[in-house]
Amino acid sequence: MVVTGLVTACAAVPSASPSVAEPSASAPLQAGFPAGCAPVVLLSPSGERVDMTGEWAGTGILTINEDEVALLSEVGGCVYGSVTGLDGNGEEAVTNLSGRVRADFTIQFEFVTVKQAGFAFGEGYGFAEYGAMVMIIEWDDDGRMRLREDREPGERASRCVQANVGCPSPVIWYRTDDAPPS
Repeated sequence: MVVTGLVTACAAVPSASPSVAEPSASAPLQAGFPAGCAPVVLLSPSGERVDMTGEWAGTGILTINEDEVALLSEVGGCVYGSVTGLDGNGEEAVTNLSGRVRADFTIQFEFVTVKQAGFAFGEGYGFAEYGAMVMIIEWDDDGRMRLREDREPGERASRCVQANVGCPSPVIWYRTDDAPPS
């Protein structure tokens, strides 16, 4: 029954907006998925299955600076990853991500900063040691998939914990092999 629904969704004529096919509540889970990570199948505007696995980079700051790179792995309906970057002094920061893909084309991420560039947690760059954020899965005007933090420029993110330190622009990541020209 689920296979039929997926085949129908894949065979449908692609529309300008993404489409979604979710497993039914009675569908058996595939062995090997972590608890709560039942697959959520999202389809791109061209009808291809959306997969978050890969290397991502772009603008905005989650860990340390705009040169950071996110390595993501989608397992069922969950996404795990690490974001790393170096500051101007060569100090490294690492943030781990864990999130769930939703049928509304969002990923609800929790993050933990495991190394913050020679500063005590919550100091220096003004980021929280732990927090949550929502990333929207969308396509730009050129048809490239991107992940965009769900907040407006100038809006303060919950991870920005020091009032006297500005909060960076929202994170926007593209796959590194499909990034827009600099």
